[in-house]
Amino acid sequence: MKRSFGFCVVLMSLVAVPMGCTPEAVKDMGKEGSASAKAAARQMAEKTKAAPGEIASATGMADMMGKAQDELKSVEGGSDMLKNVSETFAKATATFKGVTDADSATAALPDISKLTESFGGFSDMYGKLPDAAKSAVSSVFASALGELKPIIDKVLAIPGVEAILKQPVDGMLEKIGSFKA
Repeated sequence: MKRSFGFCVVLMSLVAVPMGCTPEAVKDMGKEGSASAKAAARQMAEKTKAAPGEIASATGMADMMGKAQDELKSVEGGSDMLKNVSETFAKATATFKGVTDADSATAALPDISKLTESFGGFSDMYGKLPDAAKSAVSSVFASALGELKPIIDKVLAIPGVEAILKQPVDGMLEKIGSFKA
């Protein structure tokens, strides 16, 4: 039993350390006893189930950003546009993650309106891009939207929220969807 417990601690450290747990935290898990270690292992197993998708998503987005950055190097203002697109999607993600009920949905309306304006503001720059750069930027929008859409769907499923946000969200998604090469 002691031998398998030690193996579990080593195995947990192989999983936990890359996920952000410190080696000291893993050692502490071992000191707390097998019940605590089992509970911690269950929690890490749950996190690990989500981790591959999150890692793939982050890697996919990073790849898209890298390709777009390469295509936009020679375009005046291209790098700034890409930075602004990334920041706008980050703001959108934070805004929607902050919606937990009808009251917070109502409070988010001005932010969603600003986000829609921001996404619309990229149209002029996008229209001036060469085709290869349009394709790269379009891929960034598609990838980022792929990450944002499940968050939006989850928010709209909250009782009372869809009635408040559906129309503004549809307008924002329409703007985002217009960036296709």
